[in-house]
Amino acid sequence: MTEKSKSQRNDLDAHSALLDTIVEGVLVRRGAEFLYMNDAVRAMIGIEGGLEKLNEHSPEDWVHPDDRETITANFTQRVDGLSAPKEYEFRIIRADGSVCWVNCKANQISWHGESAVVACLTDITEQKRSEHAIGRGEQLFTNIFRMTPEVMMLINMKDARIIDINPAFLNVFGLRRDDIIGSTSAELGIWADTSFLYRFVEELKMTASMTDVPTTVRTRGNVIRHFRLFAQKIEHDREQVLLLIGRDVTDELRHSEDLQRSKDNAELANRAKSDFLANMSHELRTPLNAILGFAEILRDEMIGPIGSKRYSEYAGDIHQSGTHLLEIINDILDLSKVEAGELEAHLRWTEPGPCLETCLTLVQQQAFDNNISLKHDLDQTVLLEADERLIKQLVLNLLNNAVKFTEPGGTVTLELQRTASAGLRISVRDTGIGMTPDEIKIARRPFGQVESEVGGHQEGSGLGLPLVAAFAEKLSAVMTIDSEPKVGTTVSISFPPHKVRDLTDEQDGAKRRQ
Repeated sequence: MTEKSKSQRNDLDAHSALLDTIVEGVLVRRGAEFLYMNDAVRAMIGIEGGLEKLNEHSPEDWVHPDDRETITANFTQRVDGLSAPKEYEFRIIRADGSVCWVNCKANQISWHGESAVVACLTDITEQKRSEHAIGRGEQLFTNIFRMTPEVMMLINMKDARIIDINPAFLNVFGLRRDDIIGSTSAELGIWADTSFLYRFVEELKMTASMTDVPTTVRTRGNVIRHFRLFAQKIEHDREQVLLLIGRDVTDELRHSEDLQRSKDNAELANRAKSDFLANMSHELRTPLNAILGFAEILRDEMIGPIGSKRYSEYAGDIHQSGTHLLEIINDILDLSKVEAGELEAHLRWTEPGPCLETCLTLVQQQAFDNNISLKHDLDQTVLLEADERLIKQLVLNLLNNAVKFTEPGGTVTLELQRTASAGLRISVRDTGIGMTPDEIKIARRPFGQVESEVGGHQEGSGLGLPLVAAFAEKLSAVMTIDSEPKVGTTVSISFPPHKVRDLTDEQDGAKRRQ
């Protein structure tokens, strides 16, 4: 090797070492062969090895298919001495198949005494991704701006003039786009309260956004509508602008006012009903008790014989009808307490067995008169946290219903049993007429009555089962009905486990405390 060749080799090595230190990729090409690449190109393309590895493929193989025609044309024109772009962008297919965007600055040079093309490549992949994301965001914003049913405006922060409005704005205010762009909202006269805009702008100076601001505007035909405004300072076309969104809430406010008015009227009517029932409680019960008392005296001839036996029978009818009327009044008053939320439950731990036995005693005569067998199966080893008065009332209602709707010769059974989940269930089962699912729905409604094959339309207020359900709910229990026509009905009141204790455990604890 001559001294001149050694000097050229040393110069090339020095230049290569220098080019390997820069972040831009440098690539030299002559025809279909790459003559030089620095480390930045090697990292950009993602290959290991030297030029031999790069030249295993033709130069176009490293270019994205959509860009190959442009790159080939630029290279050919440059080599032929024709005009060609000195800077352009294209995509490289990396060794692993991924895509890398590059900015290319190309020129023709002399390489070892012969013409070649040098390209300086800068990786702009992240820049392209950012531009793509920004473009997608702007397109999304544009679509939302155009399609949303809310009124939207873009206002220049410097002079408060309107830059853009959406179609919903034009539709609501009935204005032409050319009359709006470049004007201010004050000039358009859209604010019903002219002082609102000043207050709104002053408050906006102290914050970047405002939400749910109430105002009134003049819409198409000079109609006043209620709006809620949402404002946000944003950057649009490299300028600070205000995005103003208005939502028409006129119908919502009107609906809310109607609901409030209906609620107030309902509460007023409910209070009037409660006051009426409270007054009628005294006005009805006092004379009824007198009627029942005097009818009982006449029926039983307490003072002495009254002559004709028919008078005694009439007195008995008066007493029976008065008793029935008093029961209806009591049921209505109880229901009014439930509806008004005034039903009270005085909870304490009690033995339900003796209370249920009392209920059986009270309906025993009625069952005997109707030739109905009255049975029971009561667990006497439990304590229940409940109001004994409500327990007695709901069980009596269930027993009376069962006896009423059971044919002579049938059976009514009262049960008190523990459940599988350690709760407690009170059940009244009869062999009566039963009900269909639709009839059960009727029976659950206040004043709903089911026609009976036993006696047609039975006497009563139709409040028995609704009251039982209300009492059960007050005691944290649940009422269920299982019924089948001509087979019978079972109504159950189920209490949760935390309402139940074992009586023997309680007795043992009391002995230990003694």
